[in-house]
Parts: sequence; C-alpha cells; structure tokens
Amino acid sequence: MRPCIAALDVGTTSVKACVFTPEMELIACRVQEYALDTRGGRVEARPETYLAAARDAMRAALAAAPGCRPGALGLTTQGETMVPADARGEALRPFLVWLDDRGGAQAAALEARLGGQRFYETTGLPQLSGATPLAKAMWLLENEPDLMRRADRLLLLEDYLLGRFTGRAVTEPAVQTSTGWYDIRRDRWWPEALETAGLPARLLPECVPCGESVGPLVREAAQLLGLPAGIPVAAGAMDQTAAALAAGAAEPGVVTETTGTALVMAACTETPAFPPEGRVTVYRHALPGRYLYLPIGNTAGMALRWFRDVCCPDLPAGGEGYAALDREAAAVPLGCEGVTFLPFLAGAPDQDECPGARGAFYGARLSTTRAHLARSVMESAAFMIRDFLADLERLGCPAREVRSLGGGARSAVWLQMKADICGRAFRVPACTEAAAQGAALLAGWGSGLIARGEVPPPREAAAYAPTPALAARAEAAYRRYRRLYAALKPLFSDETSQ
Repeated sequence: MRPCIAALDVGTTSVKACVFTPEMELIACRVQEYALDTRGGRVEARPETYLAAARDAMRAALAAAPGCRPGALGLTTQGETMVPADARGEALRPFLVWLDDRGGAQAAALEARLGGQRFYETTGLPQLSGATPLAKAMWLLENEPDLMRRADRLLLLEDYLLGRFTGRAVTEPAVQTSTGWYDIRRDRWWPEALETAGLPARLLPECVPCGESVGPLVREAAQLLGLPAGIPVAAGAMDQTAAALAAGAAEPGVVTETTGTALVMAACTETPAFPPEGRVTVYRHALPGRYLYLPIGNTAGMALRWFRDVCCPDLPAGGEGYAALDREAAAVPLGCEGVTFLPFLAGAPDQDECPGARGAFYGARLSTTRAHLARSVMESAAFMIRDFLADLERLGCPAREVRSLGGGARSAVWLQMKADICGRAFRVPACTEAAAQGAALLAGWGSGLIARGEVPPPREAAAYAPTPALAARAEAAYRRYRRLYAALKPLFSDETSQ
C-alpha cells in the first residue's frame, strides 16, 4: 500500500479530512458541515459535534483513497475556540467558539490595566475583544466559578483534539498566538496578562514546536477515525498559519488570501511593526523567527453561507448550492448595477477599529434580483482584499503575487471578481486545501516522512488576470463601497452584544 499522510482541518462550520502523498499531492478530500449553537453574543459548539464531523469526514476521505495507508496524522484548527477540561481531557462544557463575544466587559477591564498598545506589541493582536480567549477565560472565572474550580486544563480546539488523539495535554505556539496570553516575540506565556485575568498558568498545557510528534494515535481515536492505531500525531498550526506555510508564504513578496469562513490574508515578515493606528494582526509563523501579518475580515465565506441559508432555501447545502450561486452571480455585471453589500456580520476588520459594524445591502431597486444580492456579497470580499493589499503595502509587504486558497478559490467567478476589483492577477495552487496541506506537511516533518524544513513548491492550477476594459467600473464599485461604509460607520454601535 502507498504511504500517505492524513490531515484534519477543523474549521468554524465544517471539518475537512484530506489525504496527501509525502510529496504533498492531494489524493482525497471530504467535507462534513455542522451547525453552531448561536444566540445573541453566544456562539458555542459541543465536543461531540467536532468529533462526529471529524469521524465522518475522515472515514469518507479514506474510502476515496483506496490503496493508501496513512503513516501520520496532522491537525489544524480555527484559533480562539476554547474549552475548560478535566484531568482526563474531557470537556466540561460546550466550546466557546472564536466568534463568541460574551467577554466584552472583561476585555475592557483587561485593556484598561494592560494598555491597548502594549497588549498589541506583546501579543500581536490589534484588539482585546470579548472574543479573545484571555477575556473569555476571565468571563468563565467570573460567571462559571464552580466549573472552573473543576478544570484541570484550559484547551484550545487543537489542544483538545491532540489530547483525545494521543492522551497528552499539549499545544503549540502558532495556535496560542491568538489567545492574548502568549508573548509572540519571546515565545512564552505572558505572566502579567494571566495574573490580570486571574488565570492560573497551571491551566495551560505544555507548549511544543509546530511539527513535533506529540505521540502515537491511541486505539480509541483510531477506531473513531478509521486510521491505523499507533501512527504519529503531530502538533500542527492554526489554520491560517498552516495555509500560509503550505502556499509558500514563508518569504517576503508572496501573499495569500483565504476566502473561507473568514477572509484572511497573510504576508511573511521577520521584523513585524506594530503601528498605533491601522493595526493589523501579527501572528507567530509556524517557522521560528518569522511572523505573519494577517489582515482579517471575520465574515466572507460565512457571509455567503448566511446568504445561501437565509435567502436561498431552495438551494442545497455544500458545493452544489455555491455552484448555483456562482451561476446566478455570473449573469450580473461587475458593480451589481448599483447594489452594494457591507460584509460586516461580525464587526469590521481590526484595522478599521469598528467592532460594532454590521452587514447592510444598499442600492436595491424593483429590478434587483437575488442574483444581484448574491454577487454583491461576493464582490464585498474582493473590496476587503483590495483594502488589505493596501494595508500590507503600508507595512512594507507589497504583494509580488497573490495566491488564492480556501473554498473561495474553487470559484472561477469569484476569482475573476477579485482580479478585476483589485487590478492584479490571482493565482490558484493546484491544491486549494492549503490549511490541511500545511497540517500534513508538519505531520510529515514530525513523522520523518518528509525532511524537516522541506516545503515542496506549490504547483499552479490557474491564474486570473484583471480585465482592462472593466477597470473604470471596478473603481466606481469600490469607491461606492468605501463611501457607503464611511456613511454608515457613525451609526454602528461599538457596544459589545450581550
């Protein structure tokens, strides 16, 4: 049987299970969607939800890769999603998903004591919000004290899965970089932040390097996933970091954009800046001594899924439904005949400093159709990318080339919108599942199936160039988007939802 590497990419609304060759060629990929429990500012997920989705996705991927025998398992997950657990690693409550912002009051108190700019320069996080794990942990300590007294560990989602799969309570720096208690420049916990939140350091798991073998896959987990027991399980990296690693964003000039649940761009630097205004998220890279600028828009693919679920009940879930939206959007000209969408369903990007921003459609007329609305949602992601490219250039990271990743990279219609609106080429690697590919690469390093530090160059599947004849129309649509946001910004409340 051919050796291969299995990887799980546990995202906000779905789990992707992928199987790769040691040369990082994708053999099979299967997706299992799931729903979150949302009410007001609460966004939660049950542990069994993640495990069931991982089981179904991995078993389906393995069935699609006959003749392959996995020799390692890699993991990548969303950041910030966390749960208190007991000494056996069992979750004591549902996970607080990264979008959960109940810790708003705690975030304000923490920022007042730690200082906003000092917090940014230490953690790389532009804002200490109610969604930051440091604030979430303080909220738990204040609102669920009995549960927290029973807690033996405070685990991020990747940590929890590593524990279930290996029996060890460990984490890694690339996922801890999103917590608010990790000092990214000193590669250690930030004692002052922990003390200010009242969070004992004993609750945090051991931190090991990205790509280190954590241990063999335990029998119970092997039976759940359909994998061979005893194969090495490696510490991975947060999804955006893993994707940047696989896509080649380890050197200046290569910029990635991932249109998944969120919209995230990534640019590598060895000397990050922390501007007091127009702050951009800075993460610790999976590679030591390197960092990533990550402009983040909380909702991009999620906005399109929201539109599909709320406005298109006739469309099926998954790729078939998105393909139908592609066909509808392709029939509408660039600019949507005046219809514009603000994609801020969970606040504006950090550098805009408007967490209270909300989504809005503008410009609808009697002739407006569902296709206009769908295309306007898609175009809004391209407008954000254009803003983000300008932010990165201001920080000294101009884009020599843009590589598109994530689910959005499967849409030729969307990619052409991005090229036309941003006025530059967008290139698509042959494997668009870069987060899972990065996790597989790290697992290859940890298992010895791939030489440590070796990153196979990504192959290109397609490139989309801007259409010169549409440049004026693209400029007008972008300017309308910016004017609309500027006009509505004073109306957006900055108060955290309860």
